[in-house]
Amino acid sequence: MTLLLKRLIAGFLDYVVIGIYALALYVVVTSVAPLEALLKTSNPINGQLIGFITLTLPVFLYFYFSEKGSHRATIGKRITKIQVSSTGSILKRNLFKFLPWEMAHLGVHWIFYYSNKNIETPFWVWFCLITPQATVFLYCISIIWSNGKSSIYDKWSQTDIIQK
Repeated sequence: MTLLLKRLIAGFLDYVVIGIYALALYVVVTSVAPLEALLKTSNPINGQLIGFITLTLPVFLYFYFSEKGSHRATIGKRITKIQVSSTGSILKRNLFKFLPWEMAHLGVHWIFYYSNKNIETPFWVWFCLITPQATVFLYCISIIWSNGKSSIYDKWSQTDIIQK
């Protein structure tokens, strides 16, 4: 199996782990208050903070500590027998990797806010929604271009993916 295919499968498996966590989080949150009520009454700044603390930060820490640990791999990478090779920074790798995700969350919180207030959505919110998509697209192209060895965020952080 090629490194690219292993990396794609590892990514899929890791997002299954994240999906299970997010689903559990959703069940807990919506058991406290209906989601529709939360969306209509929430302040976008509070929503961003709560989303960051409950979703983004735990996911970031899962990747960071898994890739920084002795296996140098998340669950998906361990199953597919690949790992992160680093002469640089695992912290930078994951900051660059998840920055678009958090930027998109920012845009989502604010678009709900403006939509619920019947206010035209400002350009900066659209920027926060579109830029992450373009960035992740470039990340994916760079992974394909390198046959799974590295991405743009790997280059910036001086990391690579290798087979065990």
